[in-house]
Amino acid sequence: MIHVILNGQLLLILGLLLFCSCQRSQNIGLLTSSSPSRAGFIQEQSSLSKHPVVRKNNLESLAVGRNRDEIERLMGVPDGKSLDGGNGYLWDYRRPVFDETTEKVYSWTLISFKFLKGRCSYITFQLEDIPPELLLKQNSGFGKVTNDSSTVSE
Repeated sequence: MIHVILNGQLLLILGLLLFCSCQRSQNIGLLTSSSPSRAGFIQEQSSLSKHPVVRKNNLESLAVGRNRDEIERLMGVPDGKSLDGGNGYLWDYRRPVFDETTEKVYSWTLISFKFLKGRCSYITFQLEDIPPELLLKQNSGFGKVTNDSSTVSE
């Protein structure tokens, strides 16, 4: 009888684990306004761009080995496409990226996907914040820009 109870409990535990593992989010790798980060901030999407914040390490682990269609479904249409020395393709995106190492969101990161034989072979990140000139241009409706482009008055 004890053997039957233990088997029943084991089946219940396995069933719960299977149920929980099947309920994974479809937005793996993305920070949303409802997901907390280690730094304790909630990122406002409208302040950076129209794209969600991507976690650097998650994107690296999810994208390598994927084909171009899968990358386009994940990231959208690339901002730029080019040949890479004749042996592959590069797709470039400008996206906000959360770097787990520095625990900082870089708002204007260049993400380059390298494709060889139709599959993503690796990803490079140039972690950057948006240049002040573009930030001023983007926020031009919120303040008055004087003749000196380095000062903004409200």
